[in-house]
Amino acid sequence: MTAGFAIGLGFDIYRSVRRWMKWGPILTFGGDILFSFGALVIFLFFLEKANSLAFRFYIFWVSLLGLLLYLRLFSRLVTHFLLSTFDLVKKTLLGLISLFRYPLRALVLLMRPLYAFLRWLSLLFYRAGEALLMPRAVQIKREAGEWWDQHFPPRTNG
Repeated sequence: MTAGFAIGLGFDIYRSVRRWMKWGPILTFGGDILFSFGALVIFLFFLEKANSLAFRFYIFWVSLLGLLLYLRLFSRLVTHFLLSTFDLVKKTLLGLISLFRYPLRALVLLMRPLYAFLRWLSLLFYRAGEALLMPRAVQIKREAGEWWDQHFPPRTNG
């Protein structure tokens, strides 16, 4: 009977998440397949705990009875509770996001001029370094090439 209750509770959790997230038909099909596998695992777990995986006909009937009792007595309450909880969590998270959104926008507005100044300054340093160091870099490259050619002359095939 406990296996039926556990499968029913799992089904209500799955159904509530599916309804709350508004899954389409493809995700629903995949979720149904995964839920069926999960229900089988739950059933086998309880079957192993109850009587060491001895498949008796009455075990299936009692589990089915537990599932039907759960669906009849508790399913609406659990589904309503889960959907209400999901909505409360969603509203809380949206409230927290909006609470932090305005200070972050203010911070962005305050930092924008500083960022623009730092960007301009870094570009200025880059261009100045390029103008000052580029002739020396070209000269070093030419001298290194000459040194290489002196010490390792090209081979001729012949």
